Amino acid sequence: MGNAPPTSDALRPTDMDPVARRYAQALTEEAQATDQLEAVDADVAVLTDALAGSRELRQLLGSPVVSRAKKEAVLTRLLDGHVGDLTARFVHLLVSKQREGDLADVLAAYSALRDERTGTVEARVHTAKPLSADEAERLKAALEAQAGAAVRMDLVVDPSLIGGMVVRVGDVVYDQSVKHQLETLRGQLIERAAVSLN
Repeated sequence: MGNAPPTSDALRPTDMDPVARRYAQALTEEAQATDQLEAVDADVAVLTDALAGSRELRQLLGSPVVSRAKKEAVLTRLLDGHVGDLTARFVHLLVSKQREGDLADVLAAYSALRDERTGTVEARVHTAKPLSADEAERLKAALEAQAGAAVRMDLVVDPSLIGGMVVRVGDVVYDQSVKHQLETLRGQLIERAAVSLN
């Protein structure tokens, strides 16, 4: 895999908003104390997906115009039967403290703290077409061997890549996409054309 310049959009514990970190730490400690870490990890994934998939929900939670009672009612419907009691109580606590607009940041901070705790590295994998289960497993094994740590993959299909893949692990990007190769080739041809004109 070819190395591209390092980037730094992965959330690290030192980059977290202090308020989000404090709430995430409180949730982590309560989950540990009640032996519910795995359940809360799963709940956080459910809530993260729900927020990512609903612009309306994000707007509702962030709106100062929507009443706290309406936000509570929407969240109760969203949470009921989908997450455990501890997670549901935690989300309602955020609303009571007028921190519901910070929910996405708190969930991201919780995930970053979990990864730090478990020694897990996140890999964002963009492919031109979906990977088969076997391809995803082989890629995960290769990334774990290279990273020397457990890897959690976030798979994204991006047809604009034409073929190949772009993998981001921490601050390092490996770009093996056809799109990148064509852009590199185009740049080399333009450079050669410019040299031959001189």
